[in-house]
Amino acid sequence: MCGAMMLSGCSLLDQDKGALMLPPNPVSFEQVYDEDTGDTTIDVNGRTYSLFGTVKDKVSDDSIRDCLGYLDGDRNTRIYTLYEDPYDNFIMVKVINGIMDQPVFYRATDTRLQDTFAPSYIESLGYECWGSSGIHYDMPAAIVRFTCDCENVKVINYDISVNGKEVFSGETGYLSYDTVEKGELFDLEINEFETGGTAERGQVFDAAITFTVIDADDNEHEVEGVYEREIMFGATLTGLEIREDNGRYYLFEDC
Repeated sequence: MCGAMMLSGCSLLDQDKGALMLPPNPVSFEQVYDEDTGDTTIDVNGRTYSLFGTVKDKVSDDSIRDCLGYLDGDRNTRIYTLYEDPYDNFIMVKVINGIMDQPVFYRATDTRLQDTFAPSYIESLGYECWGSSGIHYDMPAAIVRFTCDCENVKVINYDISVNGKEVFSGETGYLSYDTVEKGELFDLEINEFETGGTAERGQVFDAAITFTVIDADDNEHEVEGVYEREIMFGATLTGLEIREDNGRYYLFEDC
């Protein structure tokens, strides 16, 4: 059975800053313990979350997406959503300014009996009420591996459609925005979340990708051609190149 957990602490450290701060109008949530089921739950944004796990090693403040509010009337016991959990399958509860600052994680009860994506720092506490509800740390993704066979390119932008629907855009290059080495290899990931439900695990889907590049002088150039392929999560496609000839950028496939 899921155990009840008391979260409190005395003021020892001033951690009430940055990502940990309460929002301007924080919500007060209540933790409920059901003696019959042994389930400790919190209702958040229309979903019910039950106590599930702890942190494996540590979780960085950079992982915090939003502070939603506080728990059981204690403004130092706060609820957070996480960047690495785009489906909001988990919430993190953390005590601020307290001696016990290790977070715990609650999992959405509508994921029971499922193998659910979870951030890599969450570890199950093995509560009986979760039964065979597993977690996996890798989000299913399809990979398109391509080479930038050009000089003086510092950013490569891309737009991706799945099954005829535009799903997301992105960019790649060096974090420093220096020009990339000619012949540099990049992996473009189409993951399950970013497809917005337009593709299913174990099923082939149609992907279409268009590119633009930004050169060293910050000029934008369209890359001629559309990369269109059938692919599925877990697969990797190779042989795609972006080439340049006298200021004309185009796609080339090395089959």
